[in-house]
Amino acid sequence: MGYLAEKLRGVLTEEELSLLPRGFQRVGHVAIISLPDALLCRSCEIAGALLGAGGIRTVMLREGGISGRRRVPSLRFLAGDPNTETLHRENGCLFKLDVARVMLSPGNVFERARIAGLVGEGETVVDMFAGIGQFTIPIARHSGAARVYSVEINPTAFRYLCENVRMNRVGHRVVPIQGDCSSVAPRGIADRVIMGILHVSQAYLRTAMEVLKPEGGILHYHESVPSRLRFERPVKNVMRAAGGREVEILGKRIVKRYAPGVDHVVLDVRIGRGGG
Repeated sequence: MGYLAEKLRGVLTEEELSLLPRGFQRVGHVAIISLPDALLCRSCEIAGALLGAGGIRTVMLREGGISGRRRVPSLRFLAGDPNTETLHRENGCLFKLDVARVMLSPGNVFERARIAGLVGEGETVVDMFAGIGQFTIPIARHSGAARVYSVEINPTAFRYLCENVRMNRVGHRVVPIQGDCSSVAPRGIADRVIMGILHVSQAYLRTAMEVLKPEGGILHYHESVPSRLRFERPVKNVMRAAGGREVEILGKRIVKRYAPGVDHVVLDVRIGRGGG
């Protein structure tokens, strides 16, 4: 990270400078940094160097991954304005969120734009893990979808989802639903189902099959998978959950490297009728 290294030259040792991360996550006015253990004792100096850069007013330290089905981030305040509620622009849409309480993944921005570009005129879409609306709202704004049902279990994320729907003026197309999608997602109505969550996605594949129309539709299935099983495992999981329905893999791609030896992948799958 050239900017930080320059700002901190003379403050950190050469060895410490070499350990600085090459980048950081920017969400509105908030910067989120990840630091190796050897730099944790220098976190305040590093945070201070980020303040003011490009309008950054708050610096947070990432202390762990996203925890639980409700996807709560593990962050610690380091410096600046303690207000962690912010506005984030992405794909021509505006999102309000509290970065300390709900998840946002800027690294998936291309994937969200890609899906919005695939949605056809008049489609009914079900976003099974809507969060604050990062798939839902671009689809509602930039595609010809007739209706987007957006399901979210986390009450805080659901509140921001509803606010973002209003702020982006897509309430005529979006139906927010609070709860676990296995029990509250509408059945048998979807032309397209989005499963934009990792870790627990496999457990909800049967639900996704029930949400699709009886004649079938398109499923976008996300999974974190060891690189050596990159597409083999998610394909097997979808085939198993389909329960005899026709399955056609339309596309498969790596969204990003999730961790060393682990990839975030997505499958685009056409699900047909049952074999009868």
